[in-house]
Amino acid sequence: MWICSRCQTANKDGYAQCVQCSAPRNARRFGAGTPLNTPSVQAAASERRMQQPEPVEETPSSRRRPNVQPHMKTRRAAGGLVRLVGILLAVSLPALALLLAVLRLDTLKPIITGLFWAPQALSLADGAQLAPVASQGLRLVIEWLAYGLCALLAALLAAVPGLGLWALGHLARGIRRA
Repeated sequence: MWICSRCQTANKDGYAQCVQCSAPRNARRFGAGTPLNTPSVQAAASERRMQQPEPVEETPSSRRRPNVQPHMKTRRAAGGLVRLVGILLAVSLPALALLLAVLRLDTLKPIITGLFWAPQALSLADGAQLAPVASQGLRLVIEWLAYGLCALLAALLAAVPGLGLWALGHLARGIRRA
């Protein structure tokens, strides 16, 4: 350890200059300045220790609650209303599309099956059936499957505007943060 001749601060041997006043280690030898009236590092640290109050143990009843004012309005994040409308549309539009598919089954099913299969005569001129009964049952299953898949596709397509608004709200929140 060496003591600075300018400010009387104790410094470690590895330091080339004083930690308090930045004077070089051999400042007095070459006449670099006069001693300064600054407290040493150890004295300043001991003064701080004396000034700090000792921590008091807190009991659950003595803890203070943060100053929360319930009447203050909280600020909503940007895009909150857009996200809410997007979620509502993403749920209600597909539900309406599926409701329409169920309620208008008698009108829409022939149109959908007509898109996939051309109407064929199921009997020959002499009254014999063109297709066996098993294939007729399979055709009904395929028609119902096609109608169900088209209704599902319509519901998914109806969800696109709502999901787009929801994504736009998230984008607005991200732009607001930046």
